[in-house]
Parts: sequence; C-alpha cells; structure tokens
Amino acid sequence: MFQADPELSFVAGLARWLNEPAQPAPAADTPTAEEAPSAEAEPPPCSAFESECVALESKGAFDELSEKLRASLQERFAESSEQELESAYAIYLQLLVQWELLAAKVESLAAELSAKTDERPGLRRSLLFSLYALVQQFGLAELRFLVLVKLIRFAADSQQLEIFGTAETRVASVERWVSEWGLSSEQKIELWGLFFDAHADDSTAVYGYALKYLDLYDDTADINAQPLNKRLVQSVLLTICSPSLFQCDELAQLSVIKKLEQDAEHKQLHELLHIFAHKTYADYLVFQESKAGAALMAKHGVEHEVCSKKIRLLTLVSLGQENKELPYDTISAALKIAADEVETWVMEAIGCGLMTAKMDQVGLKVHVGVCIERDFGAQQWKRLSTSLADWRDSIRGLLSVIQGSRPAATPA
Repeated sequence: MFQADPELSFVAGLARWLNEPAQPAPAADTPTAEEAPSAEAEPPPCSAFESECVALESKGAFDELSEKLRASLQERFAESSEQELESAYAIYLQLLVQWELLAAKVESLAAELSAKTDERPGLRRSLLFSLYALVQQFGLAELRFLVLVKLIRFAADSQQLEIFGTAETRVASVERWVSEWGLSSEQKIELWGLFFDAHADDSTAVYGYALKYLDLYDDTADINAQPLNKRLVQSVLLTICSPSLFQCDELAQLSVIKKLEQDAEHKQLHELLHIFAHKTYADYLVFQESKAGAALMAKHGVEHEVCSKKIRLLTLVSLGQENKELPYDTISAALKIAADEVETWVMEAIGCGLMTAKMDQVGLKVHVGVCIERDFGAQQWKRLSTSLADWRDSIRGLLSVIQGSRPAATPA
C-alpha cells in the first residue's frame, strides 16, 4: 500500500501516506504526453513532513521520528479508512521493533489506543490485540500483563468481550494466564476482578468469577476497602437473588465472606446468605419480618417474591435430603402453601434440576430419588459413604445372582 516505489523506504512511504505532497496544477502550455519529448519521469515531489522524517531516519533519531509518526497517525485516526489505518499501524509497530523501541513505547501506545471506546472501537480493539500479540511474540514478559489488562478493560467497556471466546472459555483463559505467567497476588486479583466486573449482567458467569476472585483473599483482608467491598456485596446479593443459583454454600464458606458476620454494616447480609445456604423458608420469614432484615432488603432492592420462591425450593430440597418419602402435608407445612399447590412446587423443583421425584397422588406422598446438596459437610460425607456402601452391596448381590445362575461345569 505504501511501497509503490521499490526504492522508497518504509519510513518515506508511511510519511508520504500520512502527509501527501500537494500536486502542482499543470501549466496551460504544458505539452500533452504525446507531444512531450521522451525523458525520464521526474520523481514525485516530497512534502516537508516526509523530508523531515527521512532526515531523522538518516540521522538515527528514531525516538523523535517515532513520536512524529505516531502524532500524525493519531491525526488521521478519525478520517482515514480502517483498512488503511490498520496497515499503517502495522508498519509503524514493525518500525518500533526494528528501532528497538517497542518496549519503551508499549505502555503509552496501549493507553492511547484504549482511551476512547466511542471512536472506532473495532479498530482500536484490533490494534490493541496486535500490540498484545507483538509483545508476546518478542517475549516482553514484563509488559504482556499490562497490555492484556488494557485490552480486557477496553473490550469490556466497548462490549467486545467475544475476542476472548465464550463466557465459559474465558475462565479457562484466565486460569492459563495465572498458571503459565507466574502472576503475583495483586495481578491475580486485578485479572479476576476485571472479568468479575465485565460479567455483571450474567449471574451464572459472574458467580464463577466471584468464587475465583474472592478466594484470593484471606481473613486478614480489609472488607471495607474498595473495590473489594463493592464486589463482596455484589457477590452476596447476586447469589441470594439469582433464580438460577442454588449452591449458595460454596460462596458462604469463603474466608472473606465469613468476615462479613463480624462487620456491623454487613452482618445482616451475611445472615441472609447463611439462610439461603443452610436454612429453611421459616427462617427466612423470621428474617424478612424483622426490622433489621426488612431494612437490609429495602436498602439493596432485594425482592421478597423472588427470595420467597427460591428459599421454598431450597427448603423442599432439604426435606428430600432428610426423608425420601414426603407426605404432602409435610411439604405444605414447611413451604406454607395450600395442599393443592404441593405438586406444582415439586414439579418446579424437578424442572430446576434440584431433585428427581415421583408423586403418589393416591397416597398423597412424594417419593424422592436424588437431591442436590445444598452444602457439603460431615453430614453429607456420611450420607455419601452410606450411599456408596449401599451401591457396593447391591453390586455384590447382583454378582452373586449372576454367578449362581451359571450352569455347573460338566466334568470331563
């Protein structure tokens, strides 16, 4: 694109594209091509900008030259075609490599490209990604994290996170960076925190990032420091309010979450999370009807109807874990619903993947097959041990039946 003349250097070609020389108008008596005598074509004129760039290149003043070209690229950013700009930046980046200036210019260049999300966001993302790839290619380990953070933040702010794959594959990418790059604790916190913030509208995805992010803190963390405090509160509220998140105990067990219980401002929030992790609908109603509980829910916009449905389903799970045969009236009393609503709630729990069950409409009983575990402690280990022992005994019995049904060997 810039190298129409093979004798033209990349600096001269880029400079000529950035600042094309004015073409003089032909004189009235200038002969036409047919009338003009044969002669060597005159080289096209140079602009003052091109001459200055070539002079700087010849003197080896590469730092000054790089800044001059970069300033001119910025001036052309809004008006030139994206294809031409991408090619121009590709040449500019290769010149930085050639002049051994890439490491010195990476940070400011990344900041410049990521400064605006409303001006050609697709082009800026592509250029940032090219810069990141170049840093990786030339092994600038001390700079790759910096450029990656700029790229992630820009992609999130401009709604272009698809560059990192799907929500599921992004977790694997972050885990790979953490394991392969030997990141510091602060860098891990920054990286997981960025993805936590970027997925704030996706309750399932942000819950996974919350577990990764908050697990980086121990019980010495200052839970009132920002941005930790904001993300802590957001994680708990998300876990409580999401209609699709039922495994609340995993979050409740984190050290930094447990610290909320001792904090005057957040202890009610911790109590509500504890109810959803371990307790029942009756416990929730006591909290919701208390002055402190009602104030907390009003402060954070926690909707009673949403919470009521979720904790009723979790209460049904707890009942199914304790007894595999549940009378309708037991469910009705625990969930505080009419007897004719029991089957609707059981079907809802089955539809949410919380349990498998069959309903005996004649005997007015629910026969529970399998339930999810709301938490996993000593009681759950004991239940798992019992289940494995029963499974082992069943297999032994089956093998015994098979062996007993074989015909006796006929003696030779």
